[in-house]
Amino acid sequence: MSSNFRIAAHKSNANLYLELMGEFDGASAMELINILKEHSSKIKNIIINTSGLYLIHPYGLGVLQKECMANNSFRDLRFIGKHGNIMEPQEGDSFWY
Repeated sequence: MSSNFRIAAHKSNANLYLELMGEFDGASAMELINILKEHSSKIKNIIINTSGLYLIHPYGLGVLQKECMANNSFRDLRFIGKHGNIMEPQEGDSFWY
């Protein structure tokens, strides 16, 4: 795991806000996935802010996107911030093959 990665979480009503900070690699992806698995069945709206990331490794991005496409409870995640459009899973992307 990258020692430069952190997730700050804030819960408000029916929303969970996750702020990703640092370097996003494979271990970081698994850390995020574990948090999502823990909360996705209980919280309807999960918003993930990506503005705090300064480096996104392709492998970490692939791990996250593959898991998001495989897990139906992750379909409604909302990625915002500087890298939101990169990290948001999209059907038909080459990561799914």
